[in-house]
Amino acid sequence: MNYESRRITISYLAVYELCQMFNIPHDAPTQALSAAVEKLIFQGGIGVQTPPKTQNSPSTPTTIQPNKTGLASMASQFKGVAS
Repeated sequence: MNYESRRITISYLAVYELCQMFNIPHDAPTQALSAAVEKLIFQGGIGVQTPPKTQNSPSTPTTIQPNKTGLASMASQFKGVAS
């Protein structure tokens, strides 16, 4: 399997939350942030089982609801950092 690296852009607020989650200093090098993002991606789905899909069953669209509590918490923390 071939692996490629991709460049992504994340907001300052996302970096702030990432630093809080993994206890990373805010002036940490980019490699530390990349490692934290990879950890979230690869360990975030542990223990989650997806049911096998069959082609005969009709798919029902699911509505994705925002995590309003989490967003409000992030916004209030950002207000404190920005002031």
